[in-house]
Amino acid sequence: MSDPFQLRFHPKLGPVIYDPVAQMGLAPEQVRLFKVGSMGATTFLRSIVSNDLTDCTETQGVEYAEVLNTYRTARGARRKPYCEKCRRHFGSVDFTVCKDCGAIRCTCGTCSCVSTSRRRKAA
Repeated sequence: MSDPFQLRFHPKLGPVIYDPVAQMGLAPEQVRLFKVGSMGATTFLRSIVSNDLTDCTETQGVEYAEVLNTYRTARGARRKPYCEKCRRHFGSVDFTVCKDCGAIRCTCGTCSCVSTSRRRKAA
């Protein structure tokens, strides 16, 4: 089974991940791409970035396999599709992947490191 997202290459942004789920709530003229170098998703004007996007080579796919696995894990590990703090859907916001816990970090700063559901309750 293949991933629903695609590893692509942009001459200025470098390797990026296009994830169909991350396009929620965007206007048709916008696209959200996950930049491998900064480990974060950013929204761009589709007309500016789409023309320069190309498929990654097999060598680049191997080179960025670890990042793809990190993204795949962060994307799949969400028990809830929204931020516990601000309630925004992860598919509708720019986000980063936390270097400490490997989970999606919302723009409000919440990730699994600070999630209330992951904290142990006092006895």
